Amino acid sequence: MTNGELGAGKEFSKVEAYRSRLDRAEGFNEGWEIVKDTVKDSLGVHRVGMMLFLDDLPIRLGAYHPLGTNNIVLNRALVQMVEAATKSKRLVNAFVYSLLVHEYLHALGHAPEAEVRRLVYEISRECFDEDHIATMLAEKSPWALLRGVPLSGIEAPRSAMEIVKDFEKPHQRYIV
Repeated sequence: MTNGELGAGKEFSKVEAYRSRLDRAEGFNEGWEIVKDTVKDSLGVHRVGMMLFLDDLPIRLGAYHPLGTNNIVLNRALVQMVEAATKSKRLVNAFVYSLLVHEYLHALGHAPEAEVRRLVYEISRECFDEDHIATMLAEKSPWALLRGVPLSGIEAPRSAMEIVKDFEKPHQRYIV
């Protein structure tokens, strides 16, 4: 499926195609493909070999990319809180997209937080348009989904860090 096609030969704009893909995304793997595609479409850059880990981090921390690695660590407890608070797959997907695109930009070498936040907004606006939830979260903050949810004092139970299997599937075969 190309950006210009979706479904039974029906033509869609780039924005409509990305919106539909994000709305329908099942799991971190599909969301990750959208992250990579939107960044490549907007900035013309990409990186392969990334790995996603889920860990129970402090609620104020959505995700992080340890510099010099191919890892992104996503706050499992925070994602579960958003899932419980919103009950909307569309909103959860936009929330996870916002966190992952932010950390992916760090992995691509964009270090300053202000630059990364600006790029997340620009990519979201270009690929999803001004009125999409992903763009709103990029402009305001991913935590905008949790306004009104009392986060202070919440301690998530600690579980072992886990790796997301088949997070990034290579599009080419490697000769070993």
